[in-house]
Amino acid sequence: MKPLPPLTKVEMIERSLSCFHLGLLGLLPFIGLPMAVRSLVHFRRVTAGQSAGWNPARRYLHWGARCAWIGLALFLLLPLVVAIGMFISSFP
Repeated sequence: MKPLPPLTKVEMIERSLSCFHLGLLGLLPFIGLPMAVRSLVHFRRVTAGQSAGWNPARRYLHWGARCAWIGLALFLLLPLVVAIGMFISSFP
């Protein structure tokens, strides 16, 4: 796989803000799953294509990725907790 070209400052800011917005939407149960994944794709692209320059929207980028990870964790852990609870409650 060839390396990605560095992002321009405008692309970096736009993708960082998009990462944040999608990460927030990724906190929604079930319908937020594709948005959380897309947010992490934006995060990966910005971090890989970021040159040594300064990203003024760095906070948005990192908070978007955090929200996306929280949304994915809730999506994956909540059904597991419900299944374990149902399994434990089935015993007298």
